[in-house]
Amino acid sequence: MEKSNHQQFHVVFDGPALVEHRMDVRDLAPALIAMADLFTAANKEINGEASSIRVHVNASFKAGSFGIDLVATQHLLAHIRDILSGLGANAICNGYTIMTMVGFIGGGGLIDLLRRLKGRRPVKVQRNGRLTTVHFSEAESIEIDSRIMKLYYNGIVRTSLEKVVSPLEREGITDFAIMVDDKVTLAFHDDELGLLSAATLETAAEVVSDTTSHKMLQIESLTFKDGNKWRVHDGVATFRASIEDKEFLRKIDAGERFGKGDVLMVNLRQVQSVDGGRLNNESMILKVLEHREPLQQHAHDQAHAGVERAHSTSGADLEVA
Repeated sequence: MEKSNHQQFHVVFDGPALVEHRMDVRDLAPALIAMADLFTAANKEINGEASSIRVHVNASFKAGSFGIDLVATQHLLAHIRDILSGLGANAICNGYTIMTMVGFIGGGGLIDLLRRLKGRRPVKVQRNGRLTTVHFSEAESIEIDSRIMKLYYNGIVRTSLEKVVSPLEREGITDFAIMVDDKVTLAFHDDELGLLSAATLETAAEVVSDTTSHKMLQIESLTFKDGNKWRVHDGVATFRASIEDKEFLRKIDAGERFGKGDVLMVNLRQVQSVDGGRLNNESMILKVLEHREPLQQHAHDQAHAGVERAHSTSGADLEVA
């Protein structure tokens, strides 16, 4: 048999247009459907197939500009009852936790993240198990639950959340709020509508790895256009790397010569990211530590020098009798 839990909450729309406590059903209905879609998508993203969730309208209406009671009912599937009775029970997020992840409760969650981003895309996203670091700029970042970041990347969650507050686009409807146990847990004003836009979703890149290492690279071709990206080989693969070392670029401007086959000892940064469903790799030479001649020429010169040393340091006097 199924187990279930219930989370009741109160949705309020406010503004001059609602002074008589009435609201056009053409504004309300899409918002309520979007609320159901939001919970369904968030539950599936966080809990997978372990549970299902539905949003029901309660019969009672409370006094206010326009308010309606809703109940999120989560059904835990029968085949996980053994998990629920053991240590694995904490892995299933209940309705209250899902509301927290979305940002309806607790002052954080997805809504707080979108407020902090202010319509921008993250500069960098670094996932580390249960926590994710979101960089707003090179100097500003926050650490959040990785499940919130999963909601950020979920298209249905983002578009549904945007539709939930869509009545605020109407003239005279200025505020949206969530109440739990007669306490306001979220207050949202119409001047914040742009912050919840899902338009930035497709351009948000997730950084999978960001590493810097000491490497020897062989130059295959070089250019001083297109961001100074040179084709190099690391002994395994050929790739393009941008030159970020300003001092090294100044040496080139001063006349230092480079050619195919030359070898560079460098500090190499390599970033792998997922952007718009595509896997990207970016390589940057942060510092050129040494410039060497081609490896074959270097080996030839060493061998030649060894022969010369042998001629100069060894010999024998011979006499024919």
